[in-house]
Amino acid sequence: MGTKKKDAGYHAAVTGARGILKTLIYICLLLLLVFAGKTAYDFGYDIFVQQPVASEENGQDITVEVTENMGVREIGEMLIENGLIDESLSVFQAQVVFSGFKDSLQPGTYILNTSQTVDEMIQILARENTEGQPTAEDTAEQQ
Repeated sequence: MGTKKKDAGYHAAVTGARGILKTLIYICLLLLLVFAGKTAYDFGYDIFVQQPVASEENGQDITVEVTENMGVREIGEMLIENGLIDESLSVFQAQVVFSGFKDSLQPGTYILNTSQTVDEMIQILARENTEGQPTAEDTAEQQ
C-alpha cells in the first residue's frame, strides 16, 4: 500500500513538471514569434517609410562618383560613408530591389542631397531623374 502512494506522488510530480515545461516552451515560442514579427515590421518600415537624413532647408549637396565595377552593395556603402543615407546596408539593398532599378544603376558623377529620400537618389543613379545633374560634357570639362 505504501508503494502505490509513492508511485502516485511521483507520477503526479512528473505530470506537473511536464505541464510546466510545456508552458515554458509555449512562452518561449510566443516571445520568439513576437521578436521575429517586430524585427520584420521594423525592416519593412525602414524600407517603405523613407526618411531623408536632413530636412529640405538643411540639405547639403554631395558629389559622388559611381564607377563601372560598383555593385549595389558598394554604392550603398559609399552613400552611407558620405552621410547621404543612414539606413543599414541590407535595408538599402532591399530598397533598390523593390524600386525596380536593381540592374539600372549607371556609372557616372552625381550630385545628391542629404534631403533626398533613397528612392529619389536611386532614380538619379539610374538616370531616370537627371534634373540638376552634371552632363557628360561637364564631367569631361572638369578632367
